[in-house]
Amino acid sequence: MRELLTIASLFVLCAFQSNAQSVCGLGKYQHTGCEQGLQGIEEDQFTFIPPPVEFDPAEPPATRSSNIVVNYNGFPTNAQTAFQYAVEIWETVLSSNVNIVIDANWASIGGNTLGFAGANGFYINFGGATQSNTFYPQALANSLNGSDLAVGTADVSCTFNSGVNWYFGTDGNTPGGQFDFVTVVLHELGHGLGFLGSGDVSGGNGFVGFGSNPLIYDVFVENQGGTDITSFTSGTSALASQLQGDQLYWNGTEGVTNNSGNRPRLFAPNPYQGGSSYSHLREGTYPAGTPNSLMTPQLGTAEANHNPGPIVEGMFEDMGWVVGGCTIENVTINSVGECNPGTNTYNTSITIEYLAEPSGLLNINGGLYTLTGSPQTVSVNGLVSDGQPVDLNIFFTSEVDCNFSLSNAWTAPEACCGIIRLESANPDTKEVVLKNWGTCDANINDLRLCSEFQYATISGLAITDGSAIVPPNGTVTINWSVWTPSASGADLGLYVPSGGFNILDNMLDFTQWGSSGNGRENVAVAKGIWSSGDFVSGVAPYNYIGDGVQNGVAFWQGSTVPCSIAVSAGTQSVCDQFTGEFTQEVILTYAENPANGLISLNGNLYAITGSPQSIVLTLPADGSSTIATAFFTNDPTCTTTVNNLFTAPADCFCPADLDSSGDTDVIDLLIFLSDFGCMGNCLADLNNDGIVNGTDLLIFLANFGNDCP
Repeated sequence: MRELLTIASLFVLCAFQSNAQSVCGLGKYQHTGCEQGLQGIEEDQFTFIPPPVEFDPAEPPATRSSNIVVNYNGFPTNAQTAFQYAVEIWETVLSSNVNIVIDANWASIGGNTLGFAGANGFYINFGGATQSNTFYPQALANSLNGSDLAVGTADVSCTFNSGVNWYFGTDGNTPGGQFDFVTVVLHELGHGLGFLGSGDVSGGNGFVGFGSNPLIYDVFVENQGGTDITSFTSGTSALASQLQGDQLYWNGTEGVTNNSGNRPRLFAPNPYQGGSSYSHLREGTYPAGTPNSLMTPQLGTAEANHNPGPIVEGMFEDMGWVVGGCTIENVTINSVGECNPGTNTYNTSITIEYLAEPSGLLNINGGLYTLTGSPQTVSVNGLVSDGQPVDLNIFFTSEVDCNFSLSNAWTAPEACCGIIRLESANPDTKEVVLKNWGTCDANINDLRLCSEFQYATISGLAITDGSAIVPPNGTVTINWSVWTPSASGADLGLYVPSGGFNILDNMLDFTQWGSSGNGRENVAVAKGIWSSGDFVSGVAPYNYIGDGVQNGVAFWQGSTVPCSIAVSAGTQSVCDQFTGEFTQEVILTYAENPANGLISLNGNLYAITGSPQSIVLTLPADGSSTIATAFFTNDPTCTTTVNNLFTAPADCFCPADLDSSGDTDVIDLLIFLSDFGCMGNCLADLNNDGIVNGTDLLIFLANFGNDCP
C-alpha cells in the first residue's frame, strides 16, 4: 500500500521524530522559514545559457512532453509571462502523462532570497515506484504511477520575492543590476519537481531520510570514496561530517554519463547551509556561464540560464523522470514461431518498453498496432518464411522520430510450403505413396520411413514413380523392398530426422489399408478425433504423446487445420456490345473456414455457401488484367491474393450496331425505326427502360456512322 508524506506531516516528522531532527518552518524541503532559498548575489555576470535545442516557444502546448498547470497568486502580468516561458521549457524537458500542478505565489520575502519552492507531498511504495521504501516527490510519483495520487492538490508550491529588481524578458539579455526571472523560476521548479534531498545538520548531528526511508534523491548521493550517504547512521556526528565535508557526489548512471563519465559534485560546504547545502550542485565547480550552473545555490545579476543542463537532466533520469520526450527503451524478441505450411508464414512475439508514448499507433515493420501501455507484447503475424535475417523497425505514427531499429533482429524459419503426407501403403508390394499437399515443391530425400523398428532414409530407396522433388499436389511412389511389417498390423511413420524424429504423418493398422485411404485415418474418424481427410491433408505438427511402444489412436493427437482459401478463374463471357460489359466466374475453394460472417472478394461481400463457391462478376470490358483478393470477414488472416487472375475482353461497346455488322449504318436505322414504339424486350431499347422511344433515338443518332471497337 502506498504511503503519503505531506507538507503538514513534514512539520510533525521534522519537529518530533525520535532522532531529534528539526527544521524551522518547511526547512530544507521548501527553502523557507529560517533557511535560505536561491540567493541573489548583486554582482553582474553577463552570461547566458540558451534553452535546450528542442525547445520551441511557438510549439503548440499539446505537442510538448508534459502539461504544467500554474495557479498564480498575486503575480503581475509580465511576471506571469516569464514564468510561463520557464514552465514551457520544463514541459519540453520532462515527460509525464499526468498533469503537473503548481501553486505560484508573489510575496515580499526580504533579504537576498530570490525565491523558494518544494514538493507538496512525498509518496512511498506506490504502483510504478522504481525503488521500494523510498519517498518520491509528488509530481514524480504521479508520473511513475500514471495517475494523480493527490487529486485536487498542487504538486509544487513556490514563492518569489516581489521586492527584487527583476528582468522579465525571455531573451536572456539581462541588464546589469537585474536578476533574470526565467532563470529563478527554472531553478525553483527544479527543486519542486525532484531536485531535493533530505540531508540536514542540526546540533552537530547529521540526518538523512524521513524516519528510516530516504528520498529518491538521497539514494544517489555518495562521498568521495564511493560510500552511499544512506549507509551512515542518521542522527550521528559521522553523518554530519559527510554532509559538510565538501566531498559529496552524485553516483547515478545517467548523471555520471552526462558529465563525461565523472560524478557530478554537490554543494556541501562547512558549515552546513540550510536550504542550500546538499540539494544543489557545487557553485565553484559549475560557475555562472557554464552549462550546468542552473542548480547551484547562488545567482548573480545579469546571469541567465534557460537550460537545466545535461547533469540535471541525467540526475532527473536517475530518479525516474523521462527526459527528452518519447523513448523506446528496450525491445525483446520473445519467440520466433515455426513455419506454417498452409501459408508458408510464421509469427513472432515482441515486447516493447517505451516511455512518454504519444497518441496514435505503433508501427512495427509496416504493421499498425493499438497502444496498450508499456511494456507491450505484440504478436507480429503472417511473416514470410524464407530463412532470411529480418531487420526490425518500430516507431509511433504520431511521432516518427520516436523510433527503434535493429538489424538482423531474428532469422525467419526456412520455407515450408511443401507438405508431404503419407497417401497409401501396400505391405505386399512394399510400395509407399507420398503426396505433396503444399503449394511449392518439396524435396523428400532427407525424410525417413519407420515401421516396427525398421528405418529407411528415402534417398536410399528406389523411386518407382515420380521424383524426389515432388510438385504441389504431386505424388511419388517409393519401393521399400526390405520392409516386413507384421501381418497383424503395425504403424508406418514418416519423419524428419533433425535432432530427433519429428513426426510428419503416421498410418496405423495395416489391415484397414486400401483404396479408400489409410487405416490410421479410419480409426481416427471412427473415434471422433478427426474428420475425414483431416489427417492426410492437415497441417503439421502431429505430435506423438504416447510411450513410444504402444500403438493406437489414443496415443496420437492432431493439430487444428487452419483456414485456407484459394481463388481461380472460371467461365468468362464475351463482351456485350450493348453494355460494354462481360461476366466472369470466380471460383473460391476454401476449407476450415469460419461458420459465420461473409466472404470479401475485391471489396464486395458475399454469403458463405460452401466450397467450391462460384461467384459471377459483371465487369467492364477494357482489356485489363484483374487482381483478386479474397478473405473471410470473421477471419481476415484467412486470405489470398492472386495477380492477373483473368484478363477482360477488349472493349466492344457499340449499342447502335443493331445488326452486329461492326458499324452503325442505314440498315441499323431501318431496324431501329421498325422497332420504334416497341414495349418489352426490344432490340432497339438502347437505355433498357422497357420502351423504344425518343430517348433511344437520341442515343442511336449520337452513335450513327461510328465504327465499333
